[in-house]
Amino acid sequence: MGTILTSEAQCRDCYKCIRYCPVKAIGLKEGQAWVVEEKCIWCGQCIVVCPQRAKSTISEGPLVEKFLAEGARVVVSLAPSYLATAFTSTPWKLVAALKTMGVFRVEETILGAKLVAAEYGRLLREQKQPTVITSCCPVVVNIIEKYYPALLSALPGIVSPMEAHARLIKAQWGPETKVVFVGPCIAKKDERTVDSAVDAVLTFDELVGLLVTQKIDLEHLADQKPDATVAEIRTFPLKQGTLKAAGIEDTLAADVISVCGVEECMETFTALSEGQIQPRFIEALACRGGCINGPAMDSNLTLPVRKARLLKLAPTATAEEGDMAVAPSVKLQRQHGASGYVELEPSAEEIQKVLALTGKFTPADETNCGGCGYGSCREKAKAVCLGLAEPEMCIPYMKNKAQSLSNAVVEITDNGIIIVDQDLIIQEYNPAADQMFNLEKRNAKGRRLDELMSAANFRRAWKTQKPRTYRKKYKDLNLITDQTLYPIAKYGVVIGIFTDVTAEEKRRAEIYNMRQEALSRASRVIKEQMRIAQEIAGLLGESTSETKATLLELIQIMQEQEGNEHDPQN
Repeated sequence: MGTILTSEAQCRDCYKCIRYCPVKAIGLKEGQAWVVEEKCIWCGQCIVVCPQRAKSTISEGPLVEKFLAEGARVVVSLAPSYLATAFTSTPWKLVAALKTMGVFRVEETILGAKLVAAEYGRLLREQKQPTVITSCCPVVVNIIEKYYPALLSALPGIVSPMEAHARLIKAQWGPETKVVFVGPCIAKKDERTVDSAVDAVLTFDELVGLLVTQKIDLEHLADQKPDATVAEIRTFPLKQGTLKAAGIEDTLAADVISVCGVEECMETFTALSEGQIQPRFIEALACRGGCINGPAMDSNLTLPVRKARLLKLAPTATAEEGDMAVAPSVKLQRQHGASGYVELEPSAEEIQKVLALTGKFTPADETNCGGCGYGSCREKAKAVCLGLAEPEMCIPYMKNKAQSLSNAVVEITDNGIIIVDQDLIIQEYNPAADQMFNLEKRNAKGRRLDELMSAANFRRAWKTQKPRTYRKKYKDLNLITDQTLYPIAKYGVVIGIFTDVTAEEKRRAEIYNMRQEALSRASRVIKEQMRIAQEIAGLLGESTSETKATLLELIQIMQEQEGNEHDPQN
């Protein structure tokens, strides 16, 4: 698992981490950023600048708690830049809190810095190599190992103050002692290799988070000084701090230079590689102003305020047990080697194909706006070829694409669209509106709408700032429209959308007339049928009466005949 993690849920396509990454070690796919570890120098800038706090490191706080729970002897190596923090009212409350947690000793990393600085002084006096570059800063070491392997010989092969102090602690208190480094640097987590004497690394803010989980109320603790320090080189975490600690002349001479900030360091290394400069000694720090501006420092103080705070507190921060008089002998050597990372170079044809995907066919099309986070369109195209970026990251292209799409929709829609400002001056209209109202022939753009048609509803919509929907007939144009008016105060306009319903109204009228005609015809037919039915009923009534009389007469005759046939007298 990497040193720097990205939360997919919080990463939101802003490209800010890419923009601020000095070596462009951020990849992006489907809108999600990730750290390309083989390119990363672990400067931590992506964590600092992320507006969504989507990037973080894995805290080793639980590991420290485990050490303490198991009863291990834990010694904390506290980076001297703690004096410049403002997590608590005084920095020594951090020391008191560590003791409250059960830490055996709290010593300042500056004890290791003293040993390292002495080695630099010796190297400079006995200098055999043309240039020595300090290796105190792990980010600087990463830059050289990954991007300037030709300068590896300039690294002195000396461990950082953190590692030197950890080895010193183990030499004093036994190899089973657990050494926990606490400081402002994220790269220290990556520096702690398998064979390191450091057992855990916490940043300042991770330490404060751990104290919160431990429910330790820092402000109610009495101040407590570190158990061991070296007071005279308390300015070590500042720019030129290494020079002072090593007793190297602090001058403007070209043979001794001090640089800080990744960009300035890389500019210096480039110049050195190209033979443009030939200094004897280079103090290089990745953070602007020194370690007091590390990525894990609290953000409530500016760099000048932190520097002033450290300089003010340094003379008063004497150790409880005094400075260490005799230090055990420890090895300060380390090996440096090239990382093996090689940046691939896509072909010109591959880059041109990617550029074409975002509408860049000629150099004039390359805006180099930096919106994607890269310094130029070609740099981004190269990243796309390497699978580290996406064509859609080009903001001008996506903006133009969105505008072109919306313009295409407006152009081809059957609905008429007229846009007027708050003074009813026509700003835009589309072809459908022109066809409905003959706007082009009437030179409509720039004219008041009420000079061409009724604008009362537009005026009312702007005044009320509420959408209006209604149907309106234009007899002179033989036109009927459904209209919806949208006032947009932000842009000072009213957008009118017109739907031609003339044909629909005509069909509706035709259907109405057909219905009326059908009803009229049905009414006439019913009346005629009623008349005929009445006539038939009359005729049937007379016929029925005659038939009835005839039948009655016939029955009477038949009854009389039957009676005569049965009479005995006959």
